[in-house]
Amino acid sequence: MPLLLAGLAAPAAAQGEARISGFFALGALSTPEYQGSSDRVIRPLVAARLAYGANYVETATLSAGIALRANVSPWPEIEFGPVLGQRRGRSDVEDERVKLLAEIDDSFEAGVFLRIPFRDVLDSRDEAAIELQFQGDVSSTASGSLLILGGSYRFDPTDRLRLSAIALATYASDRYNQTFFGVTAAGAAASGLPVYTAGAGIRDVGLTLTANYEITGGWGITGVVNYRRLLGDAADSPIVSQEGNANQLSFGLGISYRF
Repeated sequence: MPLLLAGLAAPAAAQGEARISGFFALGALSTPEYQGSSDRVIRPLVAARLAYGANYVETATLSAGIALRANVSPWPEIEFGPVLGQRRGRSDVEDERVKLLAEIDDSFEAGVFLRIPFRDVLDSRDEAAIELQFQGDVSSTASGSLLILGGSYRFDPTDRLRLSAIALATYASDRYNQTFFGVTAAGAAASGLPVYTAGAGIRDVGLTLTANYEITGGWGITGVVNYRRLLGDAADSPIVSQEGNANQLSFGLGISYRF
């Protein structure tokens, strides 16, 4: 996932300065229990970023798990680097039929990202960007790969308030979709859901909105709202169409510190 929440660490105009800056937030996140679920759970909201000039390491959690990425580019006009993450699987869920399907273990992922920022677009305190990120399973879960295309905009209306938004589209491989949205013959016999084979395609489109308000001395509050709409074979899966919901909403609030 592109880590927009952690990107609230600094004003856009300060990204290229050769100084150390950072941000972290801890709170609670209300999110679907698993991909396509209509049941909700509360999970930790964690975001952190440590930067020196335009280079940074950042991590954040949203509904799918936790990811970390680092910008190792020597040029401020372009950002790129490695991505590592842990994707949440599916086990011991609330839904009476989905819980009878085979459990999905958590998976470990690795990949790369490319981000091109455009600073001072409409104002000296804003930044727009386009980014591309690829990540694939490198564990034994065999959960396939994702390709994410996003566009973001961040604006600091005041010295205390930072606002940002990112729109995303995610392409999932056939292995990924089959792992999380497919129903095997054995799963159908156990759960009563129909057999379903999910192919590759656009998994979802989504929008994330974040806000950070500094109260005093770097301490503040951070909020995030993430909406995703499942599409294609993901939305057509009986796990979603019969037992879940294609509209996936996550929202959270936390205490933050910025330096």
